[in-house]
Amino acid sequence: MTASEAPAEPANRVHEILRAACRVVVQEGAHALRVGNVAQEAGVSRTLVHYYFTTRQELMRAAFAFSEDRRVEALEAELEGLATGEERATLALRRTLDPEVEETAALWNEVWSGLRDDEDLRPLVQARYRAWAERIVQLLDEGRSDGSVPAWVDPEAAGWRLAAVADGLDSIRFLGLLDVDGALELLASAIDKELGR
Repeated sequence: MTASEAPAEPANRVHEILRAACRVVVQEGAHALRVGNVAQEAGVSRTLVHYYFTTRQELMRAAFAFSEDRRVEALEAELEGLATGEERATLALRRTLDPEVEETAALWNEVWSGLRDDEDLRPLVQARYRAWAERIVQLLDEGRSDGSVPAWVDPEAAGWRLAAVADGLDSIRFLGLLDVDGALELLASAIDKELGR
């Protein structure tokens, strides 16, 4: 590690490396996530990347968590501006299919394929997926409280079903079998059915 790469601002350095790791996965796939590729993308030495991440698996887990943290932060900022639980739940589900967050979709798809090779990755992915689905449940429950979601709707069951629909539609879109508009239309139909509209 050179003097200019010394970890004077570790958080910024780590974020630069993780952003580079996310770009490598999105552009080339998880198989290309190697320390050398990430170092080149970040414009730093391999030694610096190894300083923070001792293994490729550790780097993948950290990149996934970093990307998810950014996604959740951006989503929560958007949700603050909406008046009802139904509006917030709908937006959260629609964001699953948003082509502007392609990094998230690509990382999720790549991470799924790595679950069989990295035992420590599975609990992280499970926790993130559960948190996302439970956020939909919570938003639907808020909608029942504010009257935007019918009182007869079971937020737990409806939230998990809608999370599964959004996730499935995202996978189908990722395969190129549906475009974004078609996927959003099907999602809107599923939301309407769950909410009895």
